[in-house]
Amino acid sequence: MVTDDPRSAKAYSIPFRALWLRRKDMIDLRISGKTPDADNWTTAEIVAHIAAYRLVGVSVQDHKKLGLGRWLRAVGKEIAFNAREPLPSGIVRYDEAGQIAYFSIWPLLSNDAETYNYERQSKVYFLQNGSIARLCFPVMNKRGRAGVLGAAAGLLATR
Repeated sequence: MVTDDPRSAKAYSIPFRALWLRRKDMIDLRISGKTPDADNWTTAEIVAHIAAYRLVGVSVQDHKKLGLGRWLRAVGKEIAFNAREPLPSGIVRYDEAGQIAYFSIWPLLSNDAETYNYERQSKVYFLQNGSIARLCFPVMNKRGRAGVLGAAAGLLATR
């Protein structure tokens, strides 16, 4: 869970884009334009956050092999942010205390919209230098249901 303590959270400017791979029925968060090594990946637990039928962000639980905190400090440009204001698109907020990275895809402008959270197992692909290249996670769950995540995927750019 992301803490409310502003001292433990930092924001980084990292260019990324979210795509819906229709044929694979996967959401692909592309952080690097380079093709990752096919056999250089690990798994991570993610939560897809949906509001007003839009994918507003993705939370990723960090672990030792993933090393999101180290990677963000190494490649990201730290920026100032106000915890009470919506996080702009293309910003990654990292909670040092909870070790959770939140990738903001669409700013959550209103708290009035009903929010849905979908947990998925994702694959995180790395480049040869150890940088994170992609986060890929399925739209459908193990039971074959997509729910509101399916509608949100339809609003993303497709490949």
